[in-house]
Amino acid sequence: MKICVLNLSGNVGKSTLAVHLLAAFSPGARVVSVESINASEVDQVDALDVEAFSASRFREIFRELMVHDEVIVDVGASNVAAFMGEMARYRSAVGEFDLVLVPTVPADKQQRDTIATIDWLHALGVESRKVRVVFNQYPGDSLDPIAAVYAQVVGYGASDGRGNAVFEPYAVVAHSEAFELAKGSRRTLREIAADTTDWKGARADARRAGDMEALERAMAAQMTHDLAVTAQDNLAQVHALLFPAPVRMARKAVA
Repeated sequence: MKICVLNLSGNVGKSTLAVHLLAAFSPGARVVSVESINASEVDQVDALDVEAFSASRFREIFRELMVHDEVIVDVGASNVAAFMGEMARYRSAVGEFDLVLVPTVPADKQQRDTIATIDWLHALGVESRKVRVVFNQYPGDSLDPIAAVYAQVVGYGASDGRGNAVFEPYAVVAHSEAFELAKGSRRTLREIAADTTDWKGARADARRAGDMEALERAMAAQMTHDLAVTAQDNLAQVHALLFPAPVRMARKAVA
């Protein structure tokens, strides 16, 4: 599949989702990072095949879309306006994408920008079935339902935005410190969660050796692993919602 992750707003977790929700589940996919100011999170994971461009090099980005069958395009906040402008000029590029993910978070500004992003995609002619809202960074300790935490976006989806994107069933990625912890490891959460290291044994070895630094590392690694497993379970559920098995099988059959 060819997937784009974008939002007019920054701080909605575009790169985080591109890495941990998309690329981690699609080994070998080509990842295109559209960024010119800050290094994207996708550039910091060893297992990913990343090509970085600024939006001003849209012809090269378009070429990547035409050449490769499995592409994930992560559009950084500093380039999103220019990227959208180029999409308007190269109109057939719109048809290359199978899915456009628009992450949103609880903050008011980001919700307003999410609505503006969906309106822009609709005006550009992107089919509503291809535009999928992901409700990101849902506070795990919240007792409020999704419709209350993301009231602006949900309200828009039930009124003016009806028919412009897919909002339900809600694709919800819970807030977790595991995403931040993963950044320094150069690994995806999926890789961290799959780590079979015996941390309990490592702790025992460290205590016997009187190595307090090793003991601290083992304890920190075990806690990171636990958080990664929980977050990965959530990501797997969201991924299955976005990409149902029958759809994946149908695509393979056609190929």
